[in-house]
Amino acid sequence: MFYLMHAVLLLFSGKISKSEYSGDDVFLRETAKLQDYLMNEREGKSNYRKTLPPSIKINVGLYFELLNLNDFDEIRGRFECNGMLRMNWSDKRLSWDPKKFNNTFLTPFMSSEVWKPQISLLNTFSKFVIIKDKKEEFVVRYSYDGTANLLVAGVFDVTCDPNVKYFPFDSHECVLLFIPFESFLFPEYASPLTMYIMKDSIIKDNFADRDDDGKWIYKTMNPCIVKLPSRQLNTVAFPVIIHRRPTFAIVNIILPVMLLGFLNLTVFFQPIQAGERISFSITVLLSFTVFMVYIGEIIPETSNPMPLLSYVLVFKLGCSTCIVIAVTLVTQFFHRKNRKVAPWVHKMLGLFSCKSRADDCTREREADDLSNIADGNTESHDYHDAIREDAGELHEPTDDVGKLCSALNKLLFLFFFSLLLVESVFYVIAYIVMTADKNSRHLESQTCTTGLE
Repeated sequence: MFYLMHAVLLLFSGKISKSEYSGDDVFLRETAKLQDYLMNEREGKSNYRKTLPPSIKINVGLYFELLNLNDFDEIRGRFECNGMLRMNWSDKRLSWDPKKFNNTFLTPFMSSEVWKPQISLLNTFSKFVIIKDKKEEFVVRYSYDGTANLLVAGVFDVTCDPNVKYFPFDSHECVLLFIPFESFLFPEYASPLTMYIMKDSIIKDNFADRDDDGKWIYKTMNPCIVKLPSRQLNTVAFPVIIHRRPTFAIVNIILPVMLLGFLNLTVFFQPIQAGERISFSITVLLSFTVFMVYIGEIIPETSNPMPLLSYVLVFKLGCSTCIVIAVTLVTQFFHRKNRKVAPWVHKMLGLFSCKSRADDCTREREADDLSNIADGNTESHDYHDAIREDAGELHEPTDDVGKLCSALNKLLFLFFFSLLLVESVFYVIAYIVMTADKNSRHLESQTCTTGLE
């Protein structure tokens, strides 16, 4: 019984395999028959010639799908990506009746065997590319009504117009421009090829932000048809928006610059008579200069346009230089031999140092109390003099020159501190605005809105 069932199963599986083999054999035979029918003589018509276009006027549909970003050079203006370009056109010479060929609705041809449109990448970076002349072989799929579909995958390298003005919050728009090569030979009204965008191929998920790159966030925008300004030729534009990730620049440039600015202000807290004020301010200036050399390798080296951050850094360097000059002048003025000032300066100092004099009286009383305690305890005369010296150290300069230097020191501190505070608030506001406005920016492509310049 077991052997009988085994024999039946083998016979049944053999029939199925034979049936499947027969079905595949029929499909291959009918497909080969169909291709011979389309490429050779058919119903009295001449053989198929791939050098001749299918008609006088041909409509070619295009759609580009961005796969991933390979490289974006904001200095050279180069955008390189992997993508797929889909082309669609109609060739009635390769149409057939499916009923005559075992209900075959699709058949493939190699791209070298059939006619295909000459579509060129207009703004290529390295060399002029014509899709038709690519050495790689691609499969062109024809449907029974003569509709052809060609999918070309590869690396697309195009030029881009970068704008690093708002570095590190900069955004760039790069565009892939496709145009029929025949358009350069004919005026627009006589061009044999016209292009349109394949709306049915647009995938909404392709317009979402891509964050697979450590330096950039990018996404594709809605394609459009624009005209070349020089020859008024139609081109199909596929724009890509690129946003920089600002965190690296904020941590390595902006925050250290702000901290050096605050460190520079501490020179005004040192005693005016101390000569170390000048050396300290020069040390901070040199540190800032060395740091400028380091961050010069991070900021994009371009002058069209110049990053605004470069002007900010030059301004910070100028402020540090001004602090060194101001500290040097105040220190030199404090140590001059002539301690007299003009009468109007003396009067202004009297108005400015009202509160300072009240504080001086308080400190003098504290010094007298210390002296009295020393006398009451019948300390030695040397100890009494030491107390007097310690009390004298608490006094600010009492002459007009010393008061003037003290007032200038406070005014300079308030001035440079105000500049630093305004700059810090500006950084915070810029970061909040740029981050919050990220999703609302570039809802429409600038190229599609204003055209090519």
